[in-house]
Amino acid sequence: MRFSVKNRHVLRGIIIIPLLFVVGMLSASAQPWYYHGRDFGSESQYSPLSYIINGGYDILQLDTYRDDVFTYPYASSASTVFRNLGRPLPLINRYGWGRYLRHEIVPLEFSRGASWWPNYQLHLIGGGMSYRRMTEWYAHHGFDVPQAWSAGTVMGMHLLNEVMENNAREGEFIDPIADIWIFDIAGILLFESDAVARFFSEELRLTDWSLQPSISLTDGTLQNVGQNFVLRWQLPFWEDYSLMYVFGINGMAGLSRRLADGESLSLVAGLRARDVFQAEDNPLRLTANLTWSASLYYDRNNSLLASLEFSGISSNLITLNVYPGVVHVAGWSPGLWGTVTTDGGFMAGIAARWLPGVAVR
Repeated sequence: MRFSVKNRHVLRGIIIIPLLFVVGMLSASAQPWYYHGRDFGSESQYSPLSYIINGGYDILQLDTYRDDVFTYPYASSASTVFRNLGRPLPLINRYGWGRYLRHEIVPLEFSRGASWWPNYQLHLIGGGMSYRRMTEWYAHHGFDVPQAWSAGTVMGMHLLNEVMENNAREGEFIDPIADIWIFDIAGILLFESDAVARFFSEELRLTDWSLQPSISLTDGTLQNVGQNFVLRWQLPFWEDYSLMYVFGINGMAGLSRRLADGESLSLVAGLRARDVFQAEDNPLRLTANLTWSASLYYDRNNSLLASLEFSGISSNLITLNVYPGVVHVAGWSPGLWGTVTTDGGFMAGIAARWLPGVAVR
């Protein structure tokens, strides 16, 4: 892959600037708010590689995105992303500062094209929590300066996410600018605060319930990949129930019922993206079509044990994920999943702890 001098400087800045911020903030508490080294459920599969795969390839959940990850045109897509990141001011000038602030930064636009909502959710809150959780993962596994490792991992994942979201498009787009330069860096700085980390962990029980990515043995595509964040707020007047909000490529709300031994059963419903395309009113901006979505979750101590998901996505009409700790075979507890499509097709897979698993159609 070839980059111009300007693009190489942009790439270097994207990675180094957050590291410089983070390395200087080594006074953060060692309290593990988001990663506890649990050997069951979704947390048992959490690692830098699983995080990068689930988050970086999250957009592959949509029907119209290429899942041929071994032949995907990374070079051309990355060139487009870095070229746009390298000239943010000229692109925003063309788009219009007022429109840009309304759509991307300030919560003033509430139409379908309002990108500030996923920016705050996925990049500021989700990305910030991921930075803190990944810092705890590196600390738990004995890495020196875990903040620096975590910042590099999180920024690397978000860059891959932008490259995949580009989907080999050519041209100028403003979407990566706010994501990378503003919200991703702001999320890292925000969750360096112990008060912020404690609030989202204890009061809202924020966590990551990502899927179990697997490589199809039939065609080498990446399947069952995606990143979901979960918030739960305990109702003060209903002791065993919490309001629940799941966000990622979807946005679903519902109730969570606390059971015995730290286990919970949750039901949510809402909308999810079906397709991402260039906006009709301005080709510099991307927008999305939406479809319905609903999920049933079963977890223990905020680590997901099983999920049953329904959606209007043709390739993921019904998807069941069972995580390690539920099924036991001769001392081994694998992660398992299966998907039914709208045309009656079926795919199933066995997930590995930290590496992609395998799937068959």
